Amino acid sequence: MSMDHSDEVNSSCANAAADRARLVIFVGGFDPRGARHYHQMMRSESQKQAAVSGKGEYVIGSRDKWLSGREEKPIHSLWSVRQQEAAENAATDFLFFDWHDQVRANWPEGRATVFRQALGTYAAIWRLRQWLKPIHEQARFTLWALAYPIVYLALVCLLGAGLGMALGSVIASGAWVGALALFVWVFVCWGGFVLDGHIHVSWLLRILNFAHLSSNQAFPVLDARMEALAADVAKGVRENRWREVVVVGFSVGTVQAVKLISILRQRMAIDQVGATSSMLASPPYGNLLSLVTLGNCIPLFGLFPGAAALRRTLRELAQDEAVYWADISSPSDSVCFGMCDVVGLSLREDGLCKPKASGPALKTASKIEQWGVNPQAVCSPRFHKLFHAASYRWLRRNKMRMHFQYLMAGEIAGAYDYFELLSSPGLIRDHIQKKLVR
Repeated sequence: MSMDHSDEVNSSCANAAADRARLVIFVGGFDPRGARHYHQMMRSESQKQAAVSGKGEYVIGSRDKWLSGREEKPIHSLWSVRQQEAAENAATDFLFFDWHDQVRANWPEGRATVFRQALGTYAAIWRLRQWLKPIHEQARFTLWALAYPIVYLALVCLLGAGLGMALGSVIASGAWVGALALFVWVFVCWGGFVLDGHIHVSWLLRILNFAHLSSNQAFPVLDARMEALAADVAKGVRENRWREVVVVGFSVGTVQAVKLISILRQRMAIDQVGATSSMLASPPYGNLLSLVTLGNCIPLFGLFPGAAALRRTLRELAQDEAVYWADISSPSDSVCFGMCDVVGLSLREDGLCKPKASGPALKTASKIEQWGVNPQAVCSPRFHKLFHAASYRWLRRNKMRMHFQYLMAGEIAGAYDYFELLSSPGLIRDHIQKKLVR
């Protein structure tokens, strides 16, 4: 085949792909709320964002079930996302990967259980303290936020004990001193539990506990669900249903998204008839598969010794040029690892030997050198540019609300617009490189 004819074929493939929708596979965080909640949130927040940006309404379609021939009962949900005034090729099929049943299975009902489990989690982290130094160098606010719950617990207990002993010695005498001190201690601890409902200490602990649990426990139901979905998507790719496939992971879902993109990559490599590895790294295959991580928690999960499989997957993904990975995480979100060497921080001793670069370094917007080829884009949503000063100060104090801002509207139009990101025409990598990478 001549070079001119090859270029003509690639151009023809690109034009044909532009007429098809994008498939976004969204993997949410460690949240017991399912597709209904996120669909309603997208509808309400997209209306707010449209009013702010002035670019026209976002149209969020009705929620349907993703039909699969490999599962007896439909699990995942599907709806459309598009801008009302945009061309048809800007439409997106939004597939909500549902794993909230697995979250609920590992979601303790009582906060007392959460705090008790946290003692084991912090003990495990203390044994790994040698690997905390690079995290402190690149994401010290995140490390402080993860230490915040244990400090909070210690302060509540000490405050209760101190007040109890002080009041007991002043008000009571004899045997009543101990009884009054115990009563005051219990009352203060109860107040700490009530306050937790507003400052979300137990929410942070649930994430920490699940990271620890994930390193020692297999999740066969979740793994089988990913395999089934990857097979369905690979079939759709063979049938030319979408112009590109983008896996979007949010929060703890970024860890599951890394696993899913790896399974999908392997499935597509097997199913593409006659496609070699070199073909999969060049057009039209090379533009097909992307990963976007929002508010990533990946290094937290890679920290524990039992997470060898995750570290192996990360190592492979970091060197896979056929996948475009963009990490969009804010340093102001102290629950995530923003503008960091995400892979390098996750690999522990496995990352001490960096792979040799096969080409010129890509512009990532991060001052931190990346361990491998991926993520090819490391950028911040710059939340401080999306809010007025007073609102942003409130947002910084509310860790949980800040963490969910990736999926929500801002007050001021800016470069980061979640709904524009989903519904943008062309390839998502082009939108990210143009709007977010500086």
